[in-house]
Amino acid sequence: MQIFAIVASLALTLAALFVLVPAVRSMLRVIRMGGPASPGRTDDPGARTVTMLKETVLHTRMLQWTWVGIMHWFVFAAFLFLSTAVVGAYFQLFDPEWAWPIVGHWYPFEWFSEFIGALSTVGIVWLIVYRQKHHPRSEGRRSRFFGSTFWQAYFVEFLALLEGAAILFIRGAEFHLADPAHATRAHFPLSSWLGEALYPAGQGTNENLVYFIAFFKIALAMVWLIVIGRNLTMGIAWHRFTAWFNIWFKREASGRTALGAVKPLTVGGKAITLDDIDDLDEDTTLGVGAIEDFSWKGLLDFTTCTECGRCQSQCPAWHTEKPLSPKLLMKGLREHTYLKAAGLAGHTERALIGKPDAGEGSYNPEGGDFVIDADALWSCTTCGACVEQCPVDIEHVDHIVDMRRYQVLIESNFPAELNQLFKSLENRGNPWNMAPNARMDWAKGLPFEVKEVGKDLESLESVDWLFWVGCAGAYEDRAKKTTRAVAELLHMAGVSFGVLGNRETCTGDSARRAGNEFVFQGLAQENIETFKEFKVKKVVATCAHCFNTLKNEYKAFGIELEVVHHTQLLNRLVREGRLTPVAPAAGANQRSITYHDPCYLGRHNQVYSPPRELLQVVPGASYVEMERNSERSFCCGAGGARMWMEESIGERINMNRTTEAVDTGADQIVVGCPFCRVMLSDGVSALQAKADAREEVEVLDVAQMLLASVKGGPATEPEKAPAAAPTPAAAPTAPAAAASTEPAASGAAGASLFAQPPAEPAAPTAPGGSLFDEPTTEPATASAPGGSLFDEAPAEPPAKPTSGGSLFDEPTTKPATPATSGGSLFDEASAEPPTPAASGGSLFDEPTTEPATATAPGGSLFDEAPAEPPAKPTSGGSLFDEPTTEPATATAPGSSLFDEAPAEPPAKPTSGGSLFDEPTTEPAAPATPGSSLLDEAPAEPPAKPVSGGSLFDETPAERAPSGGSLFDEPTTEPTSTPTASGGSLFDIPADEAPAPATTGTPEPTAEATAKPAASGSLFDVEEEPAAPAAPEESEPVAATSGRSLFDIPGATPAAPAPPAEPVEEPVSQPGPQAEAAPEAEPEQHEAPEKPKGLFDL
Repeated sequence: MQIFAIVASLALTLAALFVLVPAVRSMLRVIRMGGPASPGRTDDPGARTVTMLKETVLHTRMLQWTWVGIMHWFVFAAFLFLSTAVVGAYFQLFDPEWAWPIVGHWYPFEWFSEFIGALSTVGIVWLIVYRQKHHPRSEGRRSRFFGSTFWQAYFVEFLALLEGAAILFIRGAEFHLADPAHATRAHFPLSSWLGEALYPAGQGTNENLVYFIAFFKIALAMVWLIVIGRNLTMGIAWHRFTAWFNIWFKREASGRTALGAVKPLTVGGKAITLDDIDDLDEDTTLGVGAIEDFSWKGLLDFTTCTECGRCQSQCPAWHTEKPLSPKLLMKGLREHTYLKAAGLAGHTERALIGKPDAGEGSYNPEGGDFVIDADALWSCTTCGACVEQCPVDIEHVDHIVDMRRYQVLIESNFPAELNQLFKSLENRGNPWNMAPNARMDWAKGLPFEVKEVGKDLESLESVDWLFWVGCAGAYEDRAKKTTRAVAELLHMAGVSFGVLGNRETCTGDSARRAGNEFVFQGLAQENIETFKEFKVKKVVATCAHCFNTLKNEYKAFGIELEVVHHTQLLNRLVREGRLTPVAPAAGANQRSITYHDPCYLGRHNQVYSPPRELLQVVPGASYVEMERNSERSFCCGAGGARMWMEESIGERINMNRTTEAVDTGADQIVVGCPFCRVMLSDGVSALQAKADAREEVEVLDVAQMLLASVKGGPATEPEKAPAAAPTPAAAPTAPAAAASTEPAASGAAGASLFAQPPAEPAAPTAPGGSLFDEPTTEPATASAPGGSLFDEAPAEPPAKPTSGGSLFDEPTTKPATPATSGGSLFDEASAEPPTPAASGGSLFDEPTTEPATATAPGGSLFDEAPAEPPAKPTSGGSLFDEPTTEPATATAPGSSLFDEAPAEPPAKPTSGGSLFDEPTTEPAAPATPGSSLLDEAPAEPPAKPVSGGSLFDETPAERAPSGGSLFDEPTTEPTSTPTASGGSLFDIPADEAPAPATTGTPEPTAEATAKPAASGSLFDVEEEPAAPAAPEESEPVAATSGRSLFDIPGATPAAPAPPAEPVEEPVSQPGPQAEAAPEAEPEQHEAPEKPKGLFDL
């Protein structure tokens, strides 16, 4: 037996060396195909060595999955020990009683040997069961092992099982061969029991057993080496050797993962900047367009991939049925690398990126002409989940961005949506293509002055912080509220700050992640010059993407900044006692909140605690975590320039994440990034439209919640008063109790925690609106009586309104007088008659007098307006931007005309907006039907509206019912009939019919019953009652870019209005003067005149 064991062992050893040595040389040759790596891969060797030992010996990254990491460590330790055991087996072939000198009979060594053998056996059995439990045959593509090479995995698991068992078997035989003084359970704590049960006591027999087991150990090791030598792409085996080097050469010597800053664009290992462009040859490759364009570290990454699937299990693209899998990407690149290096036909000329035909796979398809599907490349959100999870430090995101760079800079082959992004960034310095001079619009109406550098400040040295507003914070309506909230909190805490205003430009994050490196560098250089000019040192940012770029990427271009996220600074201010959240009022309802980790705040910068600490000090709120949180948080879908691209494959990433957040039962989903807020707000609106989410669910920024708490706002709104039953007259058009047929001061879906959903859908989005305006597929949620959830609540809940009317309804002695030409429904009746617009004036001319200030829910029309109401934020550069006046807001149902209005009336929150938002003055929606401010009890319900009504349509004879367009122009004369239920919000009876005053040249006055002129106000409302309308089911109307700003859908989905004739200059034609007319018969109507242009009504 001894001779056979020696001969067979030596033969296998020679065979293994014959296969392995050329394999290693071939592998090194393939890795050397790559170009030079980015600078710094060998700096600080001491720190790199420590990092390597921590991640390998201590398994610090493997232990992110606790039990998998523990069991893998047992197998890993047994493999290391077996390496020494195989060497010892060669000696045992000649001397069965051989032991290692010094430590061979040392108690700790013997105990470690036996327990690691036992634990390794337990560990590999556990891992085998785990793989089968999560096999793709039961979990499909949800399995992290989907796409792995299973025969390789089974081979490795089988040998690992034998490795651990062999240790115990050979130790059991040694127990019988040892001298009596040594053959005790103190030296053989486990194997002694096994030896007594399995082996006979004969000396010769046990020696033969030692020879056989020694041969068996050697044979296992040699077979292992032969198999992996013949399969250079067998990462599940080769990682045992290559992982050490891959970790040592990782990008950051400190041990940090390859996140934060993106790998710089390099040519020949040298970072390239805009200054180097003129020195580049025409054939210079920018980015990665072929496998040889990767650095040697990239090829080492591909070689090392273990196919464990941790990256795949966390990838948002893969989880939403897109073709991108980080594991399959590495696997496909590895296969192509080694096949191309071997000169295999069909791989030498393959393009790196291509589009598959029907039925082809996305990675190295059989007979295909590409390696990676273009859809896989552009599906990446650069969230960093793959890099965070990889136990061997593969740098997936850097490789993806490098491939994108080649597609953009060399091939000009990228998704069409990115073309507008690049143009907007180059021409306007922001992705919204908005005018730079609108960057300070967010600050309008704040109760303090925001200091702007170059105007109020000579440099930033005189203040504590530069407040980096960012493009979203300056232009996107929802993000503006976060910006205002942060500014107010800093002001309250006594923190001095300044802003760059119009000198600020985009940081370039989206351009860089999309592969357009030179657009990014141009924006970065512009900002850096501004920073140096105004001596910027400390920056606070609300956008996680801006925060990451300023903190991690600008240092490569010559500036070091102290950059903090607003949640970090606010948390510091709360801990220092400079901001103090106020406990909610007694009886306030408890609300639940959950937090979504932005990828570029969490994984890329390891900021997890400050936002959570802030939320935990907000009174009256209970915190609940989503299942996927912190390091394993799921992306919102906006990163990697995906914010600007449409998702046409699989489930939307934001819907996946929003569903998880809604399933926690939280009332508020809190974020720390404007991109996340947009994506999750859209998701909430979509779920609410399908009734898959409660109406009270909303998306907020941490700063908004803190501001409401610091201001002493209630944690929750008091319980709502019971809804009034509809009157019989109102029942046909309002079947639900107290449900308005038009939203009263409505917000977007999820805007108010206690609001009732209206029966009518919200108005469509205006053309030219914000990129982030949500399509209103769900009816807007009406604000509850008493205002927004976080407005200051009144001392007492509003009294329950009487059926269909206001608590303060009074009978009118005279009918409301129709407005004269140029008048408005918003004009308040007064002793002085109103002054009509001059003949021929524009419909949108600004009045010479200020309109009444919008009242808060529960406020009064007669409250004193603030001195300077905040300006309405613009929405994408519309014709109607920057109005100087705002219409008056109707009193909410059940509220008093004589309630004292708050100092700043709460504005209608935007889609997905916050109940914590500090309002900017916006026109409020009309009150619910049957609750007109001073109307009498309804006589008859209103009639059905004209389908497809528009701002500029004239209504036919039938009177528009509640839910029709407020702005349809009537063609019949008003009568003295009292206003019916569901009449206009703005029908306010006057004591006397006011005679129109003249402006400019004298005009003849019109009688109170005069027919409105053709050029009259858009808001003239007919007073004549009509027959009741049958109730119709309300359906949401999707917002389209071609609709009018003021289109308000009626009871049925409105057909799109025909496009108005283009007008070079918006100037109305002079209209005829109003003339007295005889009283009209109730059923006689005049045919409407077809509008000739945008302003010809």
